[in-house]
Amino acid sequence: MSATISSIRRLSNTLYSIAETWVTGKLIRHASCPYEQARIKMLFDYLFFYSLVLLPILGAVAYQHDWTNTLVTISFIAIFVLCAAMMASGVSLAITGTVAALNTLVIPMLSSFTNDLDVSPIYAIPWMMACLLGFFIINLRTALGLSAILFLYLGLVALIKINHIPVLLPPTYSAMDKYVATPFLMAGYMIVCLRVWGVYYLNITRLEQKARLEQQQQFTAMINQKLTKQFLLVKGLSRSGKTENLEGNTEMLDACFSEIEKQCDTAIQYLDGARPE
Repeated sequence: MSATISSIRRLSNTLYSIAETWVTGKLIRHASCPYEQARIKMLFDYLFFYSLVLLPILGAVAYQHDWTNTLVTISFIAIFVLCAAMMASGVSLAITGTVAALNTLVIPMLSSFTNDLDVSPIYAIPWMMACLLGFFIINLRTALGLSAILFLYLGLVALIKINHIPVLLPPTYSAMDKYVATPFLMAGYMIVCLRVWGVYYLNITRLEQKARLEQQQQFTAMINQKLTKQFLLVKGLSRSGKTENLEGNTEMLDACFSEIEKQCDTAIQYLDGARPE
């Protein structure tokens, strides 16, 4: 049993790695800093794991012949697949993130509207995730723009409900379906949030450590190169000083010693990390 679980886990990790490399490879290569790379990985995780959460829902609504919500769920997943294809083709993170955030905001709004203007957590959590995605992927202004759209929709819902304005659309979810599905959806949403934003901060830490290590290696290589040059100069001056000493040329010997001292001071400054004068 444990061997089977290990095999499934290895297969899952392999498939995930292949998908991540294919989708993010081009953007990662052109990323300017560790933060940019972490945001690229975060968007991929969001698309990947959110789509996984939606697949069982798609199967359930299709099994119940709920064709309206089947079409809504297929549209949701299809737009996420389109976002992944956009990332793979090198479309900027801002554009792809905006499409993904609007998808998470607008499609649940349409589903909410057709389900008697339901604004329960089954819809509220995706709306919150859309605003968070806009903030982390793009900037605060984008998150505020998404929040403004959400505020306008909730205002419309409040207006309709308070004034008892009839909405001539029959709810596609029954009460039983909604209450049974809500716990599972909440669990799925929590998994997506923990995976996406938890791993995001972990990736930032790892990428920063990797960047620091690369900088240290580059600095060490530069110091070694400069010290090698200094030691070669000192070696040449030592030979010249030996020759001048044998010939009795004390003035040139003093000049060699002075230059050796200067080169040694320069080497010490390199070791201390300072730029020599």
